Amino acid sequence: MPKKAKRTKDKQKLSLLQKLSLFFFNRPRTTALIWLIMAVFGFASYQTLLQREGFPSVETPFAISNGTYLVNDPSKIDKEVSKPLSETILEEDGVKSVQTTSQAKFYNIIISYEENIHPETKCKEISGKVANEKILPPDATFSIEPIKFGFNDRGDDLIISIHSENGSTKDLVEKAKYLETFIKSKNIPEVDTLTVISPFESAFNPTTGQTETAQKSFDRYGAREGGENKFYNSVIIGLKAKGGTDNLELNDAVMQAISEAEKTSEFENYQASISASYAPEIRAQIDELQKVLLEALAAILVVGSIVIAIRASVLTVISLITVLAIVNGLLYLIDYTLNTITLFSLILGLALMIDDTIIMVEALDAQRRRQKNAAKAVAVATGKVSRAMMAATLTAILSFVPLIFVSGILGEFIRAIPVTIIAALFISLLVALVIIPLFARFLLLSKQQMKSANVGNFTAGIEHYIAELVAKPMLLARHSKAKLASVSAFAIIFSFIFIGAGAFLFQKVTFNIFPSSKDTNKLTVNVNFAPDTDIESAQKIVDEVDEVVAREIGENFNQASYYGESNQRAATLTINITDYKNREITSQELVAQLDSALSDFNKANVSVAQLDVGPPPAEFAVQISSSEKRTQALALSREVAKFLENTELKRTDGSIAKVKNASGGEENVYTRNDNVEYVATTATFEDTDTTTLVSLAQNAVEKEFDRERLSEFGLSPEDLNFSFGQEDENQDSFNTLAYSFPIVMIAIYILLVFQFRSFIQPILIFMAIPFSLFGITLGLYLTDNPFSFFAMLGFFALIGLSLKNTILLVDFANQSRRAGKNPVDAIHEALAERFRPLVATSLTAIVSLIPLYLTSPFWESLTVVLIFGLLSSTFLVITVFPYYFLAGEYARLQTKRLYNKIRK
Repeated sequence: MPKKAKRTKDKQKLSLLQKLSLFFFNRPRTTALIWLIMAVFGFASYQTLLQREGFPSVETPFAISNGTYLVNDPSKIDKEVSKPLSETILEEDGVKSVQTTSQAKFYNIIISYEENIHPETKCKEISGKVANEKILPPDATFSIEPIKFGFNDRGDDLIISIHSENGSTKDLVEKAKYLETFIKSKNIPEVDTLTVISPFESAFNPTTGQTETAQKSFDRYGAREGGENKFYNSVIIGLKAKGGTDNLELNDAVMQAISEAEKTSEFENYQASISASYAPEIRAQIDELQKVLLEALAAILVVGSIVIAIRASVLTVISLITVLAIVNGLLYLIDYTLNTITLFSLILGLALMIDDTIIMVEALDAQRRRQKNAAKAVAVATGKVSRAMMAATLTAILSFVPLIFVSGILGEFIRAIPVTIIAALFISLLVALVIIPLFARFLLLSKQQMKSANVGNFTAGIEHYIAELVAKPMLLARHSKAKLASVSAFAIIFSFIFIGAGAFLFQKVTFNIFPSSKDTNKLTVNVNFAPDTDIESAQKIVDEVDEVVAREIGENFNQASYYGESNQRAATLTINITDYKNREITSQELVAQLDSALSDFNKANVSVAQLDVGPPPAEFAVQISSSEKRTQALALSREVAKFLENTELKRTDGSIAKVKNASGGEENVYTRNDNVEYVATTATFEDTDTTTLVSLAQNAVEKEFDRERLSEFGLSPEDLNFSFGQEDENQDSFNTLAYSFPIVMIAIYILLVFQFRSFIQPILIFMAIPFSLFGITLGLYLTDNPFSFFAMLGFFALIGLSLKNTILLVDFANQSRRAGKNPVDAIHEALAERFRPLVATSLTAIVSLIPLYLTSPFWESLTVVLIFGLLSSTFLVITVFPYYFLAGEYARLQTKRLYNKIRK
């Protein structure tokens, strides 16, 4: 055959992906220019263009209404204000629920909207309707605004505490107004609103016929000064930032303004401190995750050098950095910010992006030993791995798609994870096919490198030896069907022992959708006052609690504030403690220490907790309908509280949990849920597996207070309802993932059926998932992590990582089968050829996640699932999966013979 005809024939045989790689490989200058533009834009986006924030800004489907009616009668406020407001608001389209609380002079309403409702627009509609229809008494005040993520119910993004050694609250309000005016005069561009949160409210009292000013709230600011922890009376200024604000720049500008104001004579003897800001956390989080990212890249470089080759590992790291840069550029273009979620997504994506990169690099490294021409090496390498790369990448992408559709606040909060990772996976595939061959031209496929390609590699020899050792049983038994069947049966039974052990260990792992982190940098102290407590008494009680806090936390104390939202019913102190990297005691140990010191405090109900990132912990509540039977409902409420405090909750594994605090309904507080009056018993738990405990507590209450027992109070089971607060939404969000799992599996199965043109092989490929179960459950059990939402998130990421291994083996074995080899020789060759990239991708993925596991307690359960699950899956794929392939080939051949026989 003439050379020209032969070249034409070879060219016609090239696949689309091979043509793509060769097109850019043969145009190095153009490709290099494209790479340079994208890389520079990506780095510029990361360094300067992307806005910095702690966590993504999320619009919550909630609103809050506060008001006064100075009649000093909670029942009158309930009937004349809360009840008509509930009726009016519930008539509005898109309103899901309305909860009201009425006290002697004030009322509070929390409104929950449907997800498709814009809270700010709906709040304006409700406000206009209430004003136009005049449903409230003339002397009652009304305001409504959306609840936004922030440090308080107002959704403030930064809080300034004005404090003084001896200043009265009224004096502090005046100084706060002065500081407000001073800061506004600086025209800080990032500031949207700046407001003094006055603890006083004026309203007309219809009883006295006069306008009265009543103190409705108070605040304290604590700081460590001169080796001591001190608390001051304070008043706060709340600041809301404009959309797209860089919180670091905002914080620096406000600090500069405060510094200037403190030097003026009007502010003498007073101080102002930023008591709440995202900036310190953002700096710490970004620094921490950047450090983890660099450590992961360094680990990949080292492991790649050992498992493959030094030049190949350098090429791998360059490619990964390229992908990260391009993804950052894309995040900027789609108006995302650089925050904890997107940075974490890049680190998690690193473990997934390694697959395409290493598979391509290893294939090129292997072909340079076999080919004399660089372009031929690229064409052959791409031809051998591109189909498997495409299948593995699309599989990984499909496994993240359900996370886009997670509902509720949580869905908005984590949506950046699937978006970022899916983008990274697409980009990593393109970089593997286009950019890697470009750099390989100089690092692997130069004439000098091609000449020295056959030099022996010690690591490669070890890898070949292990691969041969694993395949030895099937090679020895390949000439005997009985022996081969016996060896295969033993291997499959061996794998089922692992899977069974994983199922057994799963029973030992607790279940909690959002568990407490093992260590955080913030604590909260919740103080609930007795029903008859006035505002002055509440402040005195808080001062005593503050003294205990200051003494017990000691040198680990940084600053603290009540954020201006404490009143005669409750107060919540938020404490910033020393960063967990710089202290020996954990936040959980500090919580236990404070709990112990406050256990005998009898002037109020005090509970201590650590403040975790994510939804707040659920409060178990029993709601007892009290319409026309309030006395009976109050009596039952107190009985339920006593029962819960004295009840042991038994988990499925036999362990016991107890209720920490339980309180019955208050006589001078009236509450409604969707305009149904009720009395509530609330409880908190000693342990943190909230999802399990709320279910056990509900079962215990329903069992104890059955129809017969409720009849003693003149009530029925229909009068008893349960509320788990945020836990209800958490469970809905978690169920979205659980329900989507089979849909994802079906979608991946259909993809693999088209890819491999087989109905059996995709089922075999799926075996990588149960292979990982032993590692997942063992890892969670050994590290004392529950199966949680983030563990589930890790499991979805693991689907793509683990299936990649079986896809690689099946794809290469199929190539050998098409070349005429029998099933044993085909899977043996696949194992021998793919052993190195299979081990390299898994090992580098694991190593890249270890820095995150060691550094950040928040992401621990997710990294445990990935690391241990990948170890387990990779081990069983190497040792056992070849026998599943043989069983599948046997079934396929038998089916084919049966089909042919039927046709005849």
